[in-house]
Amino acid sequence: MRRNALLTMLALLLFAVQAVSQTRIQSPESVFGFKMGTDRKLIDWAQIATYFNALAENSPRVQLEELGRTTLDRPMLMAIISSGETIQNLGKYRDIQQQLARPFNLKDSIAEALVQEGKLVFLITLNIHSTEIAASQESVELAFELATSESAAVKKIRENIIVLLVPSLNPDGQDMVTKWYRKDVGTEFEGSRMPMKYHYYADHDNNRDWFFFNLVESQLVAKVLYHDWYPEIVMDQHQMGSRGARFFLPPYADPVNPNVAPSLLANVNTLGKHVVSDLHDQGFTGVVTGTIFNAFFEGTMSKTPLWHNRIGILTEAASARIATPIFFPKTSLRGMGQDLPQYRQQTNFLDPWPGGWWRLRDIIELEKAATYSMLDLAATYKNKYKRNFFKLNKRAIAEGEAGSPFAYVVPVAQWDPNNAVEVLRRLRFANIDVYQAETDFETGQGRFTAGAFVVPLAQPSRAYIKDLMEVQEYPNLREYPGGPPRQPYDVTAWTLPLQFGVEVAAIEKPFDVEMILVTDPTLNPIETAPDSGWIAVERRYSHSFKFVNQLLQTDIDVFQVSAHDADLPRGTFLLPLSTDKTKVIQSAARNFEVPLGATTRPAAEDIKKVASARVAIYQPWIPYAYDEGWLRLVFDDFGYEYSVLNNEDFKSRTKLKNNFDILILGSQNTSWLVNGKSEKNSEPKLGVPKVRKEFVGGIGKVGVERIAQFLHDGGTILFFGDACNFAIEELHLPASNALKSTKRTQYFAPGSLFEMKLDSRSPLTLGLPSHVSIYKNRAIALQLQMYDREIRETGYFGSRNLLESGWAVGEDRLHEKVGLAEIPVGKGQAILYAFRPQHRGQTYGTFKLIFNALYLVQTAKI
Repeated sequence: MRRNALLTMLALLLFAVQAVSQTRIQSPESVFGFKMGTDRKLIDWAQIATYFNALAENSPRVQLEELGRTTLDRPMLMAIISSGETIQNLGKYRDIQQQLARPFNLKDSIAEALVQEGKLVFLITLNIHSTEIAASQESVELAFELATSESAAVKKIRENIIVLLVPSLNPDGQDMVTKWYRKDVGTEFEGSRMPMKYHYYADHDNNRDWFFFNLVESQLVAKVLYHDWYPEIVMDQHQMGSRGARFFLPPYADPVNPNVAPSLLANVNTLGKHVVSDLHDQGFTGVVTGTIFNAFFEGTMSKTPLWHNRIGILTEAASARIATPIFFPKTSLRGMGQDLPQYRQQTNFLDPWPGGWWRLRDIIELEKAATYSMLDLAATYKNKYKRNFFKLNKRAIAEGEAGSPFAYVVPVAQWDPNNAVEVLRRLRFANIDVYQAETDFETGQGRFTAGAFVVPLAQPSRAYIKDLMEVQEYPNLREYPGGPPRQPYDVTAWTLPLQFGVEVAAIEKPFDVEMILVTDPTLNPIETAPDSGWIAVERRYSHSFKFVNQLLQTDIDVFQVSAHDADLPRGTFLLPLSTDKTKVIQSAARNFEVPLGATTRPAAEDIKKVASARVAIYQPWIPYAYDEGWLRLVFDDFGYEYSVLNNEDFKSRTKLKNNFDILILGSQNTSWLVNGKSEKNSEPKLGVPKVRKEFVGGIGKVGVERIAQFLHDGGTILFFGDACNFAIEELHLPASNALKSTKRTQYFAPGSLFEMKLDSRSPLTLGLPSHVSIYKNRAIALQLQMYDREIRETGYFGSRNLLESGWAVGEDRLHEKVGLAEIPVGKGQAILYAFRPQHRGQTYGTFKLIFNALYLVQTAKI
């Protein structure tokens, strides 16, 4: 009796302490002095972080975790919100999640007990696109209500759900956009676009990184998704354009990806329609489903979890002008994509919004209402969702064990072993199990040697593995029968082996092999280098460029073979060893996983000295010009030094060649490069905010003249993608774009992978095989013209079967055309890439076509 009384007293005391703590918690409005979503009012990242820290300190229902540091070294935060009892036992519930997520030997009866005992884990991610600012403002209000409300609905959520709330997937950009906007409030610039990228590398493309994990923010949240918490439901909140529907929810538009479980998509549809019903019941209007946003492409935060048997929900709210309201007359409103061609009532758009003022607060109200609707349904059917999660994981393992395919084998002995290992590292971010064979083994597809990596398909994320490793076959969808191709939501191909230029074998049937689990795939090259003399590093290893760049920056001499011989391929890097340099070189080789081979002293006439070129990258004041950002990421990763040039630099620097050897122009058409706007761009109307004059325009006619002079003075310019049109039209190079005037019915390749053959005689192709897979999403194919100097057709298309993955209409228009050309101009050289060689930092197989252009090769003195 005394023990029971003591327990009762302790429970009452705990309740009293929690009650006192709850009373200390201030609402965001009382802390910041205005309601979230108030016109022209925003809180920045430091304020958001401070509020979440205070909430966690004062509420036993909230635990705050710093997931890590962002690209620009801000804290990346996640709040865990549930009942006080659940928060005290998070370890137990996380263990339950892990058992259900990876049920290799889990019996159904034990799984059912775990389903009953566990909590549903619901991840809410906000503000990945920083100009879509509402969700970051909503975060503090939503967290406060979930932690403090004593309503029956919120209590039900806390008792059944562990909410993981990420206030911003891009804190750097949230802070940038907020401060940019606040300084302009009350001026003619209020609500104008910020000319800088809101993610240091990716801008809007940071939501295309969720299978590749180039960005540190993606990597941090991947740990939550696939290693620690395994949430059954993921909700990612966005904003869209302003002139159409007010709010988008699933069901998603066509097409359907065949690797995603139908029952999972059915649950997505049910959840989305439930929210639509709730929103209508609450009086919201303008809600649309089933248009524009599809779930075929793997790579976005909200959709990629589908391939891991999670419910992935994207919401999109119509935007205000950051925090400035906009008025919409009814006749200003427009349809939204192929499935809502006109702004009028139809089955997927039951109650159109009538127009009027649209404010930041309206967005927050919609987002919160949708969030609570989903949380309520998830709490009601907690067991159903958890049970289905377990069953899908179990079924995926069984399907993998049955074969077709049974496993993927990645041999180490291939053209670029570094890239082979890099493929596996990308899989490991998503917690895909990778093994390494300890013995040679036989399969139905051939014999493989010890050391080869094996990725079995008998894993919960079988759909994810299969989707990344196989060829994509996008359906031939048309706007109407016989009409033009229907524009996909994003790209149509992402096959990892093709992007990396790696050979991977799909093994159809089970096989026997002794192998070990590898948590961190690495390449352990055999080191045969002596302590003195000369060593060789083969250029086919992609990390050889990291290795060489580090040595050049420490003033170690690097040479390359100038002609192919029996022992050393042309372009092989050579280094003379000396007592004081040997350890530095060997350490770098181990770090970058490149093999060192001993070689004899070369003759001076057989080698050239390698030096780093002075590289400049053009950065326009257009944040969604993505190429330069992804290129900077690649250069930073591989250790290249570079400068960034803006519009003013082309006007103020009369002789670019005095400072630079190489200039790189990312994929932008002529009008964008020269004028900073499209050819169809009209003059701004009244009511549209002005942009500061220093951020308006492009390089201008003066810039064109300076670029032409740079070439004639001996500079090299790399033109990526659409910039080829600029080179042809403004610099009058002897080439034409064979696809310049084609219609979509004649040629269309919306992000697909094609085979391109290479001329092995070119210095650009050193270290590369005879052909590569290139990424194309623009209508560019080069036809070269007669010239008074030799032009090199370095990359060219064959006459059949060019498409390797994705979708293409009119592939024959590429036949016998040029994809990569080297054109001498004055003392310099123009290099035209009719594709994106660094697309989203993913196309490792074509990086060398850039890297090989970034060195100065000089006569050797040895």
